Formats: sequence, C-alpha cells, structure tokens
Amino acid sequence: MAEQTYDILLADDEATFRETFAKVLREEGFSVTAVGNGRDAIDALTKHSYALAILDIQMPGCDGITVLREAAAVRPETRVIMVTAYGSVEMAVEAIKLGACDYVMKPVRFDEMLTRIQQQLHYSGLEAENQKLREELNGRFDISRIIGETLVMKQVFETVRKVAPTRSNVLITGESGTGKELVAHAVHSLSATSTGRFVAVNCSAIPETLLESELFGHKKGSFTSAFEDKQGLFETARGGTLFLDEIGHMPMGCQVKLLRAVEQRQVLPVGSTRPIDVDLRLIAATNRDLAKEIKENRFRQDLYYRLNVVGVHLPPLRERREDIPLLVEHFVRKYNAEMGKQCVRVSAEAMKRLVAHEWKGNVRELQNVIERAVIFAEGDTIEVTDIALVGAGTAVAVENCEDLQSAVRAYEKEQIYRALNKYSGDKAETAKALGIGLSSLYRKIDELAIPNGKRHARKLQDVGKVASAPPQVVERSR
Repeated sequence: MAEQTYDILLADDEATFRETFAKVLREEGFSVTAVGNGRDAIDALTKHSYALAILDIQMPGCDGITVLREAAAVRPETRVIMVTAYGSVEMAVEAIKLGACDYVMKPVRFDEMLTRIQQQLHYSGLEAENQKLREELNGRFDISRIIGETLVMKQVFETVRKVAPTRSNVLITGESGTGKELVAHAVHSLSATSTGRFVAVNCSAIPETLLESELFGHKKGSFTSAFEDKQGLFETARGGTLFLDEIGHMPMGCQVKLLRAVEQRQVLPVGSTRPIDVDLRLIAATNRDLAKEIKENRFRQDLYYRLNVVGVHLPPLRERREDIPLLVEHFVRKYNAEMGKQCVRVSAEAMKRLVAHEWKGNVRELQNVIERAVIFAEGDTIEVTDIALVGAGTAVAVENCEDLQSAVRAYEKEQIYRALNKYSGDKAETAKALGIGLSSLYRKIDELAIPNGKRHARKLQDVGKVASAPPQVVERSR
C-alpha cells in the first residue's frame, strides 16, 4: 500500500489495459483518474495537479508526446511515465528530452510498473523535500536575492555562513549598488538575533547635528527641539541587528561616541547621565576606502578595527560578468510576475550588450535596466532596442527604431511610464501633467502595454515614498 494517497493520471486508449491497471492502482491505495484520449488527459492536467501521469504515446485526439509537452508547461511538478507498444530509440530519447522520467514498452507487467511508480514517487518526495529546504534557507538567508556563482561570490556566501552564528561585528565594503544591505540581511537572518528587529540607518542621510540623537537617543529638554524623550536606534535594535550603512560618512565627533558604544555595549542618550545597556548585532557598510580615510584623518583607526572584526567585500559587477546572465534571468522573472508580462528570453545581441556594459551602478543599475526592458518588450523576447544603458545612449529604444511610427510609440511609452513613476501611479495626476485626458491616458496604457495593475501602482507608490520620505531609517521585525 502507498504510504499516503497520491493522485495518478492514467491516459491510455486501450480500454482493457486502462481499466485493469486503474483497478490495480486503486487497490494499492492510489487515487486514479483514467481517461481514454489525449484531449481528456490535457483537460485533466489543466484542472488538477497529479503526482504522476502515465501516458500512452499512441492515443486519439492528440498523442502522448503532445500531452507530455502540455504537462511540462502547466504541471512541471508532475512526473511522467510514457507507455507504448510501438516504441523506438528516437521516440524514447524525444520523450526523455521533453521531461518524461521513464519509458515503458507494452505489454506492461503490473508488478514491475508498480515498482517504477514507487521509485518516481520517491524521487518526487525527495525533490519536494529539497525544495522545502531551499525555500526555508532562502527565507532565512535571502539567498534568492543574492545571486552569483563566481568564485568570489561563493567566498562571500561562505564568509556569511561562518560569521552569522557568531556575535562578531561585520564590516561590508563595496561600491554602491553591489548589494551590501542584502548581505547585512543575510547575516541577520542566520544569526542568533534573527528573531529581533533589523534596523537600518544611512549615516550619510542624517545631518551631523541630529546623528548622535538618532543613534543614541536624547532626553527631553536636552536641546531646543527636544520636546520629549527619544529612544535611539541602538536601543530600538536591542536584541536584534543594527545596520550602519555608509559608515564612512560619519563625522569624527560621532565616531568617538560610536567607538564607546561598540566597546562597552552601552549608549548615553544626549542630555542623560545614565548609560543604557544595548545587546545587539552590529553590522556596518561603506563604499569608501576606509584605509585611505584613516590615512587622511577622516576615519578613526581604532573604530575601524572594532567594526572590521570580519570583513566582507562585494566585488563590482564588472569583475564578475559571468553572473550577469543569472541576474538578468532573475530580474526578468521578477518583473514578469509583477507586470503580468511573458518575456521568456533575452536575445543574444541584447545579452552581449548587457555583459559588456561597465555597470557603474552595479546590480542596482542592472535591475533598473531590466525593469525598463520588460516594460518595453513587445513580445516574449527582450531585444537590444528594449535596453537603455547609461553611457551608451539612454534613448536606445527610440534611436534603434527603423520607422517614425515605432520611434514615436517608444517615446510615448517611456514618457508615460516616467510620469506614472513620478506621480506614484496616480493616473489623474499623470494625465494632467502630460496634458491629455484621463480616458486618453487609459487608452494609451492599453495600446502601449504599459503595466498599470494594482500591484504595479503600489510599486510605483513605494518608489515615490522612497524618493520623498526621509530615507535614513528602515525598521523590520523578525
């Protein structure tokens, strides 16, 4: 008997075999849907998810190979065993290439077939378990957002895995856009403080006069605008992780007080005489060369050594070009899902251009380019004309159009998208700014296939918030 109830689809036009084998499978504890032609098999796959499908190759309506292709498209998780009385090596090879897991010649021995079925279900169970483990790891480590297979990125992953369970301070270095905050999240997610808050502060975004108060807090009346007690970010992040981004921009006066906080695990709010104990994980990041900053007396050497117990350096994208196709694939999938688009490939010429680009903005720049490319792609393929690269001509999509109508269409599409972005997805404001009627805007959105669903509108709204709201503090609970 099967250890659990598995749903099996049996598709065979030979009635005696189909009915007899379905009975055998049900006696073994399986739930069986038995159909006699390819069309019914496709219909069943469309409506229901099966652990296993057993398909005869020669069937009326459409053959088993056609059903196999459909199964691969709509039910990739379903394992498929092909059965035929008219087999050939070529047919078997084609079936395996299309995703079949096994290929059986008639006449079928039921005991042998049951063994094969149990093997396939065992493999399916292993795959499901592995997928679950990968999803758990991704959820904790955000590994799905840190993509790379080059040696240098594997070394980054290994360093993160080793340092995360410790309480040691971590300093993440790298150019802007390389993913320093993602790595900080990964360290937090794998650490003992993962159940606590992850609090991020951009040290370059807060005026020097306010930075001390933001980090350490203040007491009511300690300065002119201190109308009430304020809890500092060190205290807010207690029991979790404090991420100090752009630490290289911190003024020297604050560095002295930060050093004391790091050394003693205590902070002294502005205007207070009573220190507060803070138990947290400290991660810092910078795009500056701190060795040079130390040499030029802009960064304290003792603070550097306190922060850089374990260093993680993220290389610029131009130094790991082999990862660009992986990143492109990831971002295409991401924006397909967000925009309801169906881009499934990037043309060879477009990929060559992406790989050859200098990417001064690194992964962040690449992400923006792919988002725009998915928006502008007319079919299922991203072409060179869909890509706009800074330094390579930002109007590439228009410049490469062969006729005036296509150029105007591309220009309109970009202007409308930019206006939607500027006005946070508000179509009334967008229409007003563009000088067109609201109905005309909706018509243009439909004609030009500009993403305008609720999810995208929210996304545009979020972009607007990031651009306009004070960016210095991001707080999350874990």
